[in-house]
Parts: sequence; structure tokens; C-alpha cells
Amino acid sequence: MLRIGFDAVGQAVVTEEYSGFLDGRLYYETFVRRDGDVVEKAHFDPDGPVYLHEYRYVDGLMRSADLVARRGSGREVYTYNDRRISRVDIEHDDWARSVLTAEHDDRGLVRVLEDMGRRSEVRYERPPTGFDLDAACRTIEDALLTLIPDTAASMAVDGPAACLALNYGSDVLSIELCAATEGERAVLAAVDPQAAWAPADFDVGIHVNLDNIASVRLVRQELALLDADDLDAAAGSETGRRLLCAVAARLNLHDWPDTLPVTDDFVVYPVDLELVDLERNLADCLPPDRRPATRPWPAVTDLGRTHHVSGSADTRR
Repeated sequence: MLRIGFDAVGQAVVTEEYSGFLDGRLYYETFVRRDGDVVEKAHFDPDGPVYLHEYRYVDGLMRSADLVARRGSGREVYTYNDRRISRVDIEHDDWARSVLTAEHDDRGLVRVLEDMGRRSEVRYERPPTGFDLDAACRTIEDALLTLIPDTAASMAVDGPAACLALNYGSDVLSIELCAATEGERAVLAAVDPQAAWAPADFDVGIHVNLDNIASVRLVRQELALLDADDLDAAAGSETGRRLLCAVAARLNLHDWPDTLPVTDDFVVYPVDLELVDLERNLADCLPPDRRPATRPWPAVTDLGRTHHVSGSADTRR
């Protein structure tokens, strides 16, 4: 729950974040102060200051940002060409100094390169004319149908696997395969029914290397941009989630005994680390006769309010 305070001209100057409702615990306070071309933003939690940011503007363009936080400080300086960002010099404690260079043409931003001294990386590149994200996702889906079984074949599972979780984070194309035996899942379920589905509690895991798939960097970039303005969604969450559910649904038809020793009721399913999407994912990747008969996980408490795990925005942290 948020409480937002505004100044006389309608600009937000204070934001309070509470658990549950306004009578809940105050978790965070953020204050914004504007003084001409200088904007200060201070963020606090119950233990005190978390960070202080100071932004300086010239002619309506941000020229610098000074950043101080509990774990360090830094500074960023912004350069423009025809009022379009062209360069960002970045210095932060414990990080190598880096420079972002933005290239533009008459259509807008073309490319962003980061130079870190000994190496450089493309941080953004405009998709080529005719690029189709859905088609590129289908190409990756087809590639994963071979890549995942090939990777799983090298997993040292202590007995027939009862499940294979496609574990993902905000970057759904950074996938870890996690497997558990029926006995391992039973032990976990005895402690917490939800743990039987949680790849973080499984003993065996291996990363899937997608680097040889030609379009993966561009697809990662476009998925991250899809939900960039949605604070309630992980970057690329829906399109990426659906991609992995489609992969899992097809892998559940795979002849697994030729790849990996498995139980008769072996299932493949995608899952995020916090299990927020677990219920939806199981519904999307398993036929009705293979889904759990009843919800196999309890309600969870999120910021003082009780929800069942689902994909709705109000369960996300």
C-alpha cells in the first residue's frame, strides 16, 4: 500500500510504502526535493537512510547524477548531441569505470555500446527491418527442444527423476535445469508442500547455454523492453513465460527414458525462483489429467496480506 504526498503544483514529494494497508508497518519512505535545476531523492527504511541521489539539469536535460548508498557511491555524467543522449561516463565503487556510447540516425537510437576498458559489449541494438519477435521466439523454442534434453542428459540425478524444472528469473532466457527424484520431493513436501516444486531446494542443477542460438541476445533485449514501464511485472515476463510453457508442454511429450532415467509420472515445468507463476505454468504446460488434483502449495503471506500463489500483479514483490 502506498501513500503519496504532493506539493502545491502537483508533483510527488513523498512516498510511503506500507505492508498491507495504511495501518500496517511502514517499510519505506522516499522524499524528493526540487531546487531549480537540482533534484534530490532520499530513500529510507526503518534502519535509516538507504540512498541519496542528486540529479543536476541544464536546459531541461539531466547532466549528472551523484549517488550515495549504504554499500558505496558513484557518479554518472551525461553528454548530449542535438539534445539526444550520446555518452554516459559511469564511476561506481568496486566497479570498473565504463562509458556508454549511444549511436543515433534520423530514425532514432541505433546502438548502445559499453566500453569497460579491456572489453566492450553491445547493450542495445535496434532490431533489423522486418524483425518479428514472435517468430524469433518460436525459433528459440524449437532450439530448446533439442538443447534442454541434451543438457539434461549430463545431469547426475541420484535415481529416476520425478520432475525437471526450467528455473528462470527476470531474464527468462537464462535457464537452469533442476531435477529431483520422487524420494527427494517427498522429503521436501513433508517439510513444506511448496518446496516439492521449488528448484532452489533441489540437489541437482545445470545451466543451459543458449549462446549458440543466433537471435537470443536480440530476443533477450526485446523481452526486457516489453514490460520496462510495468513495475508489477518482471522484464519480459508474459511473453517469456509463455515461451517456456510452450517448451515444457512439448518436452512433456518427449521420450525421456532415452535421455534420462525418469519415473512414470515425470513432468517438465517452468518456474520462477519465488514460485509466483507456478500455478499458471502448470496449467499451461500440463494436460488436465497430469496436473495436481488439488493445489499442492499453501497460501503465502506477502507484505502483510495473504494470497494464493498466482500470476496476478498484486502477488509480485
